[in-house]
Amino acid sequence: MNKRKVVIFSVSFGNGHNQVSNVLIKQLKAKHYDVEVVDTFDAINKLFHKVVLDSYLHLLRFRPTLWGKLYQYSEEHPDSIFLKQFNAFLTNKLYRTLQGKCANIIITTHPIATTLLANVIRKKQLPIRLYALLTDFAVHPMSVHPEVDRYFIASEHLLYYANLYKLDEQKFHPTGIPTFKENIQSYSKTEWRKKLHLNEKMKTILVAGGGVGLAKFTKILSGLEAYQEKLQVICVTGDNKRAKLKIEQMQSKHHIRVLGFTNLFMEYLKASDVIISKAGGVTMSEALVCETPILIFQPLPGQEEQNSQFLMNYGAAIKAEVLEEIPVLLERIIFNKYYNKMMQENAHKLKPNNAATAISNVIETIDAREQKITNEIYPLEKIRVPSPS
Repeated sequence: MNKRKVVIFSVSFGNGHNQVSNVLIKQLKAKHYDVEVVDTFDAINKLFHKVVLDSYLHLLRFRPTLWGKLYQYSEEHPDSIFLKQFNAFLTNKLYRTLQGKCANIIITTHPIATTLLANVIRKKQLPIRLYALLTDFAVHPMSVHPEVDRYFIASEHLLYYANLYKLDEQKFHPTGIPTFKENIQSYSKTEWRKKLHLNEKMKTILVAGGGVGLAKFTKILSGLEAYQEKLQVICVTGDNKRAKLKIEQMQSKHHIRVLGFTNLFMEYLKASDVIISKAGGVTMSEALVCETPILIFQPLPGQEEQNSQFLMNYGAAIKAEVLEEIPVLLERIIFNKYYNKMMQENAHKLKPNNAATAISNVIETIDAREQKITNEIYPLEKIRVPSPS
């Protein structure tokens, strides 16, 4: 069977979307697809990409409330005139990119990318299959378009979105959000601590803020000083060098290890008793895979608040509304054996089962079915090549 070209359209809003894309590449290439990842905004214009990314990060760091209002507006008005004009402006740019890539199949990892590519396919009437991979525990309206062939969602508990958007439920596949290390459970918490040169007997806390490192690290560490028992605290600051430097200069009674970006994030996650995080979709999926209890603190308005609510509804996470609650909630998570076991069991129920493999299997099945139909309508043996005159 002739395998076709797959282009994954990602966005550089943090590291999660690119990470998910790279996980998918491996699985699709194993099935002999020709796969390429394209940054959606970079494909439009590199300067435009920089302006959009800088503006996004500025809003998250300094005006999160405004970002929340913009997110809410995009949910309530996905077909607003402003968004339509924005889409129209970018259509030709992305169309030229698609022409250059000769794509047969498109996978998007962000609602904006889904909206833009659906618009291109509709305007240019392109015979391309479009798959939307949702990297949060919700389905944003900007991801919902007639041009989308399938939706890969984080959990079966999100299937109600099909009814909400009046879509065929068979279009929704609860595969989970792909993570790099699906086999992280092959070693125990104690074994991972040994491998990572951590104290095996100390209670261990992981503080993380995603690839951009937007967690309130110093604030959280200051709050942990109220905790009586000495803790082992791992801070993963991602690309936030300023936060890393500030932590390194802090004095604490706890044992603190600070890391920038690390390929061992899931190993540290599995080695920890609890993760304190702002509830980014990919990080939360990784925590579920590791079955590590989640303590959420100051999630970003919009998608991270939705992620928080979902995980709390199903008992895999608890949220600290104020800094002073963190030591109290940690006490409950770490030392209450019943509560700790319950959170781990709930994470086990929610965690994805080889999400990237499941997604690639769906794509391959649909692709094989489509090519079989094509061959039945236009069988190769019945096509006559004219003889040279």
